[in-house]
Amino acid sequence: MFRRLLIAVLALSAAGFALAAYSMAHKVGFTSGAFCDINATFNCDVVNKGPFSEVAGIPVALLGLVAYAFYALAAGLKLRQPGDKQVTAFLLYSSFFGLLFALYLTGIEAFVLHTFCIVCLTSQAVILALFACVARLAWMEEHPVRGFFNRLFRKGSV
Repeated sequence: MFRRLLIAVLALSAAGFALAAYSMAHKVGFTSGAFCDINATFNCDVVNKGPFSEVAGIPVALLGLVAYAFYALAAGLKLRQPGDKQVTAFLLYSSFFGLLFALYLTGIEAFVLHTFCIVCLTSQAVILALFACVARLAWMEEHPVRGFFNRLFRKGSV
């Protein structure tokens, strides 16, 4: 199960990297993105070329490329050194913040732009699945985060 989760993280990282690469190619005009521009509700051009497509001048797609590359690298390291809990911590916290950033971007799409990018939504599903795999991995190896979850969901605390 442990190895399968890491392989799933590698596969999800590759999928996320491919989606981010497509978004980056669309951002710089290398691809048209025509399949993604369905109507006013689903339009990648509005999302990927709009004012929220960059953070401090850095394209969000480029941030995705870097993040997914680091997730894959860390999962590969974890496969080689299964006992290294620091790699698990890196994967757990970075994928958690990646998920939060994805939720922020979804909020921008829903409440500010009022349009969605299919590629972006797919990438957000990928980071959610990746985080779920990493959280399960951390739980299995009894990472210190397990104590946090135990306290959070202790009977009578919610």
